[in-house]
Amino acid sequence: MLLARLANYLKSRTDDERIHVVKQSISDEDVSAAAQEPVLSSAELVEGDSLGAVSVGTPEASGFSHFLDGIERRQLLYYDSMTPMVYGFTAAVVRERRSDRKMYTFDSVSQEKLYCACSKVDTEGLLGADIEIYDTLADSEADKSAIEHPLRLLDLARRAVSKDREKLERALAEKWITKAGDSGGWLLWDGSITIGFDAYKHPRVIGVIKSHQTHYFQGEEQSKIMKLRVGERSSVFMPKARERTPVYSWYLRLHPNDGCDVYFGLIRIEAAASDETLEIVDMVSRWLLGERAPLALPDGRWDRMIYPIRDCEQYLKAIAPSRTFIEAALGAI
Repeated sequence: MLLARLANYLKSRTDDERIHVVKQSISDEDVSAAAQEPVLSSAELVEGDSLGAVSVGTPEASGFSHFLDGIERRQLLYYDSMTPMVYGFTAAVVRERRSDRKMYTFDSVSQEKLYCACSKVDTEGLLGADIEIYDTLADSEADKSAIEHPLRLLDLARRAVSKDREKLERALAEKWITKAGDSGGWLLWDGSITIGFDAYKHPRVIGVIKSHQTHYFQGEEQSKIMKLRVGERSSVFMPKARERTPVYSWYLRLHPNDGCDVYFGLIRIEAAASDETLEIVDMVSRWLLGERAPLALPDGRWDRMIYPIRDCEQYLKAIAPSRTFIEAALGAI
């Protein structure tokens, strides 16, 4: 694997003063998605004249048959002079729930790379050691002046790893559409469906967003969302920041937040921007309420996570190299 090949490469440069190995890194962590800064955005209401709370009715058996999630794991391994070299592992999986209620792997994909500013490092030696590298400065959106600051290069690497995870999730979503999109099944995607080229338009692809870094409403309207009760959803709206991949969205409270944070049990749902979606909003919401059992414990986000998504995460964590494994791979250098 890449880490073993990289360890051998670094052994060949043991006496090179440019190399500074970081055998124990505590500056980063495993994540399912990259952290995002809090953002105030806007939205266009597509249901009703004003934002309100709607009771979706009694929870019912879920019609979701497939579940998609991704993971990224990254760690600073060493510096080549002042250039940070970041290991990144990304993976995604679609798990299928069949008639026996057991979970099976529909498809999965994973990859690992070394993320760095290639113009400042020994790319020839790395490629010769069969190590796949990703030039973080090659991205058209990358600020080329970042090359002068190691911490800015670390941030570029973090963003690049996240983009690779999104690409894998998108590829699996497209594969599901090709293989099973006409079978009558439903795909629940843990995260925004707007990163999918075609998935965001598919009538049976639903996204669930557990974090609320982006607020689409302010003031009294946002207060109405925070005050949603269990089994209530918000009016349907269209996030305005998604012009290229328009979707319909709404909030739903899965669990009571009495005595808890205002976000406790609150999720945001995305679906295709179509008249058909408006007809299934309550049905999809009832399905998600029906997915609350079994609880996704012991995950700390159990109030916003359904069990099949936790199953996906457990699968992904099982195939990802642990931090202990990463440190052990470099321990002999």
